[in-house]
Amino acid sequence: MKQLSFLKQTLLCGNSLNFRIAAAFLFLLVLLNCGADIKSAGPSGNACSRIEGLPGPEDLALDAEEKILYVSSHERRISDQTGKIFWIDLKTSSVPKELPVQFPPEFRPHGMSILKTKDLYRLYVISHPTLYKKHNIEIFERKGKEWSHVGTLTDPLITSPNDLHVVAENEIYVSNDHGAGGFFRYLFWDDLLGLKRADIAYYDGKSWSNLNNPLSYGNGILHTKDSQGEEFLYRSGFADRSVYRFPIQRTDGKPVLGQAEKIFLDSGTDNLELDSKGRIFVVGHGSTYRFIRHMLNENYHAPTQVFRISQDGSFQEIFATPGDLISAGSTAIPFDGRLYVAQVFNPFILNCEYNNN
Repeated sequence: MKQLSFLKQTLLCGNSLNFRIAAAFLFLLVLLNCGADIKSAGPSGNACSRIEGLPGPEDLALDAEEKILYVSSHERRISDQTGKIFWIDLKTSSVPKELPVQFPPEFRPHGMSILKTKDLYRLYVISHPTLYKKHNIEIFERKGKEWSHVGTLTDPLITSPNDLHVVAENEIYVSNDHGAGGFFRYLFWDDLLGLKRADIAYYDGKSWSNLNNPLSYGNGILHTKDSQGEEFLYRSGFADRSVYRFPIQRTDGKPVLGQAEKIFLDSGTDNLELDSKGRIFVVGHGSTYRFIRHMLNENYHAPTQVFRISQDGSFQEIFATPGDLISAGSTAIPFDGRLYVAQVFNPFILNCEYNNN
């Protein structure tokens, strides 16, 4: 996921102080009873298999035309560990392969977005080279079969990037999950006090600006355009257990967000993906308490839910597990009769039969 980014990054620091802070969070959540019982729904164990060998496969990006699934992979339970991008050829195999490219130093991938046009084939990937302090968007480009790292974007408005959606080279939306200020402001201002400081950063190809509408914990982000040309920006609010839908107007070409529609799912919302019918798939974390327990212990189950949101704002839970199939899921993509579900920590993707009607 991209949720509880502070807590995930706490593990990366790998010292006893940070584990004590995580334990304090756990105790606080126990007092607040932030746990929920999630019942199984949708595809069962007999209809699902694992795609193994992917440490912390937090985010997915799909090239539907070429049937390639890209995976943002990072082992978050080992201190100072860096990560990689993998790709899976869904036409021929379910075996993940490392993207053949030189990754930047201290590459810790998080959310990512694919940009495919007539002239460009790129992956834009959030990375955290210096935890709590420095955050980049790394750009990887494919020409023919060759991949290369072609650029880095960074700006003070990228305060704690969780997810991004790249519409074009000159239109990038970034969802921050915390405001500026580093570790202790993340912890006390944002996580404990719940201050709304997590803004949306926007890049127009030349400069960055703030689209405002801050949350106490922003997460997934997705831009859509319907058949009538109307534009919307969807954003997950993990702490609000909701997805927000903003109508977009344009002023001199720049997007201006209108009044948001709040879609309350009663689950800590994570990454957002669009299917071929214009519906939104979002993963939810029904229990923050169990998520943190799972973060500290890979054998402790945490629930995963997948919701499908229609264009009218109605929604349906299409998959759920208390954690026996997959724990702390983060991204769900339906494709070609399958549902692919990623997760924050454990090293596999769940691959399930799914009728996407």
